[in-house]
Amino acid sequence: SDKAQWNVPWSEALFLPDFPVRGDAEEQDYVVIEMLAKGAYGNVQKVQKEDDKRFYAMKILDKKQIIEENAIQQCKDEAAIQSMLGDHPFIVKIYEYWQSKEHLYIVLDYVPHGDLFSLWTFHSLFPERLVRIYIAQMAIVLDFLHNSGVIYRDVKMENILFDPTGNVQLIDFGLAKWLQKTERTKTVCGTLQYMAPEILATWQYDHAVDWWSLGILMYTMLCGKVMLD
Repeated sequence: SDKAQWNVPWSEALFLPDFPVRGDAEEQDYVVIEMLAKGAYGNVQKVQKEDDKRFYAMKILDKKQIIEENAIQQCKDEAAIQSMLGDHPFIVKIYEYWQSKEHLYIVLDYVPHGDLFSLWTFHSLFPERLVRIYIAQMAIVLDFLHNSGVIYRDVKMENILFDPTGNVQLIDFGLAKWLQKTERTKTVCGTLQYMAPEILATWQYDHAVDWWSLGILMYTMLCGKVMLD
């Protein structure tokens, strides 16, 4: 239809120049192996690149849903922030990202060594010396993000993976935003049990909300329960 023909370049232009126009995953020589996780706008697949035979994690996001929910800038920020800051040893590295007619693709390091939430579900309580290491590493990466002009806004166990040596690997920058230290923002977002009071109260807030969430994370690991109050 005329409408469909008109929508194709428009739906691509909305994501340019951040997401260059290319084909789908198979056309870019990625073979989908299995589903890893489901997210708000799509899913994460384990894929293998044909040329180097390496495994990667590929986020495949639905452009139609992103446009309908006015999350275009959010997706652009996610890719740009992780691309610019992903060389940090505690952040999962991003390799490339592009768009096809219907989807956005973001290719990341595949980190198969487990996540903090699964570890916590199994053990419930962590020894203090281990909590000290995890919290220190998270503090280092949050401080790095804040000094780089980024607020993360989604500190939670599910977003913390481990590398082969047991160091943290922060993933999912879907709620991250460029925000200088002198600035504030007011979008209500995050995961309820980790949200700072000022977010819940719909007040303006700054990077301090990430430290609140880290405190909730520490409490949960030490006490074996989620603090909901």
